[in-house]
Amino acid sequence: MNYLSENLVKEAHKHVTVISLEKANQMREDGIQIIDVREEAEYSKGAIPDAANIPRSVMEFLLGKHLGEEYRDRPYVVYCRSGGRAALAAVTMKLMGYTQVHAMEKGFMEWKEEGYAVDMHPE
Repeated sequence: MNYLSENLVKEAHKHVTVISLEKANQMREDGIQIIDVREEAEYSKGAIPDAANIPRSVMEFLLGKHLGEEYRDRPYVVYCRSGGRAALAAVTMKLMGYTQVHAMEKGFMEWKEEGYAVDMHPE
């Protein structure tokens, strides 16, 4: 990340709930919807099990279609490769009216390195 994007991510962290990998895994096990905001090519190489792939680049256009606007008050966990896009996507979701959005502090790379469950062939 460059200086400008780092500042954007830091600012985003002030407006969303940032959670640890451990907390994200606990929420996943509790059935909370996980959203992968990486691009489809990244997602196809492995993802958190049962994560919905809604790329950050088109999130504003697909979110309501995939999640349903009537589910804005449900909790969601958002992740990306390393954490930056997740924070930005979580802010976008909040701006769109989703009230319980959590951004993973770290991303899929760390998730995988820590040995959490991974689906190597997501749909």
